[in-house]
Amino acid sequence: MLVLLCYVSMALPSQGQQLEAVAVAGSLAITQTLATPESISLAPAYAIATNGDGSKYDETGYRLSAFARMRLGQSRYFLQAETAYMSTEGQRYLIFYDLSSRYGPSWFIFGHHINRWEIAALGGYHLGRRGYVLLGPSLALNQREPLLPKKPGVYPATNELYNSLTQSVITAQITGQVGIGFTAGRFDFSLRLEQSLTPYTRRFTFDGTTYGYRQQIRQGLLTAGILLYKRKQPTMPAYPTN
Repeated sequence: MLVLLCYVSMALPSQGQQLEAVAVAGSLAITQTLATPESISLAPAYAIATNGDGSKYDETGYRLSAFARMRLGQSRYFLQAETAYMSTEGQRYLIFYDLSSRYGPSWFIFGHHINRWEIAALGGYHLGRRGYVLLGPSLALNQREPLLPKKPGVYPATNELYNSLTQSVITAQITGQVGIGFTAGRFDFSLRLEQSLTPYTRRFTFDGTTYGYRQQIRQGLLTAGILLYKRKQPTMPAYPTN
């Protein structure tokens, strides 16, 4: 993976570009995946409350990444090619069933397990010898969870509904990142906000009917990395003056 990143960086137009750093990193991901609409009626058997417990950023996971950073000439600008694997939990939704029971409906909890590969093309600007800002798009390749077997004895089609929601995940998604970071010796730290630019899901089909089910992913990434290669920093150009 690191070899591929370095090769891609070297393959970029080379006029004035210099390999600045190669690193591996780990991130704590804090995720929000609220869906619209907030309630979905699958009468007469089921209803889904997508606002769940009403919480916001309380689902956590991790992200493992590697990147190569290229400085553009002697300027403060740089390009960063990055690849990553992320695993996190989606928001918890309440699925109600047995709606006509005289004792009231029963319910169970459903949530997507978000597992995906990411390829990012980021651009950045050095604020000094240590600090920087960066932003750019990312291609996310989402993995769907395995289907559950049909169980006729389970009320009445719980596994089928679970499978319908699971299969609604769109396998290719575009996200955008913006963040700020700094380097300290051989360590690199950053705080980023990632927002999906295309939806994680749009709709699902259950029992022959299609329902709207649009989810956007937004998450904070607290990242710490180790620089496996670090080019000696040149003197930073002064800020332009009038």
